[in-house]
Amino acid sequence: VLQSRLQKYPDRFYESYLRSGITAVYDVGGYPWSIALQASAENNLNAPHVAAAGPLITPVSDQNLLPLNTPGQKQLLNLSSPEFGRQVVRQNSSLGSTGIKIWQIALDDPAFMEGLRAVVEEVGLQENKLIVHATNLDQAKEALRLGAKVLVHSVDDEPVDEEFINLAKQAGAIYCPTLVVMRGYFNAFKSLGGAFEFNDPNDVVDPDTRDLLQSAGRFFDFFPNPEGYDNLIANYEAMVNGREEVMAENIMRVYKAGIPIAVSTDAGNPGTLHGISIYDEMEALQRAGIPPADILVMATKNGARTMEREGDFGTLEKGKMADLIVMDQDPAADISNMRSITHVMRGGLLRPVNQPFENTRGEE
Repeated sequence: VLQSRLQKYPDRFYESYLRSGITAVYDVGGYPWSIALQASAENNLNAPHVAAAGPLITPVSDQNLLPLNTPGQKQLLNLSSPEFGRQVVRQNSSLGSTGIKIWQIALDDPAFMEGLRAVVEEVGLQENKLIVHATNLDQAKEALRLGAKVLVHSVDDEPVDEEFINLAKQAGAIYCPTLVVMRGYFNAFKSLGGAFEFNDPNDVVDPDTRDLLQSAGRFFDFFPNPEGYDNLIANYEAMVNGREEVMAENIMRVYKAGIPIAVSTDAGNPGTLHGISIYDEMEALQRAGIPPADILVMATKNGARTMEREGDFGTLEKGKMADLIVMDQDPAADISNMRSITHVMRGGLLRPVNQPFENTRGEE
């Protein structure tokens, strides 16, 4: 039911993105129907530009994927054989996917690795590109050896080393850190004990999501071990704190090495909200030590490059699309000033962000 609703009504999230100042979104893995959003959103001034990869390929078994898929359509596909992997690449590519996403690499599974090498070869034959979910350093290195062009999520298990840096440079890879998604899970889980707290001054979060978050406590009735909740929350927070420390150190190593970074949030996961999570992510990058002016490049030019749309947007230049945002304060001085956004322009249409689009008249 949820997936059917998302497919029919993506506009509630579209507006959350635009009114947060996000005029282009890359969905690096989802149901087959998500690929069609690229075309349907392109000329819709109430939607951001969309790039989409479609269903992900994974070593996880079909049985273990049951909770993550629906009976009608699958977003995660077990790599059961080399030929099946090639078939997925051909299918996604024929639908127009911008990238082929691998969700985890089973380094110790010879059959999976054989299938993955076939997938990589087919990606090249289809003139597509390889995207890999790799939070483990060993998996991330293997992804780069295979020619991954986009690494999704930070390496969070140990410090990245010179081999990783060299492999990333050789592959020409872009690093998409999603620093806030793990904290989002923690905040969502913590909200079982009370309301979910979030900063949304322009009320861009759609009403259904807002109501769900503010009444999250009612789901505590389904928690299997209420007596152990407080202890579990404390342990989970300690784990998140530790992983965030590693991610912050690694993002600075990647940044100092000159590897391109694209601002990314993994929004749609529990606790990581469509639209406004961009502010949290950019502020996390700043806390890690990256200057705000460079974060702006990561959120604009590098994001467009990742989406393969650098010729269309990402910088303000003659001949490019008229997409921009207006703020009261300078984000190059402090990236938290992104929250001072007042207007968004999409395709030359300028609108205020502090009220729903249906209540405003745009200015061209």
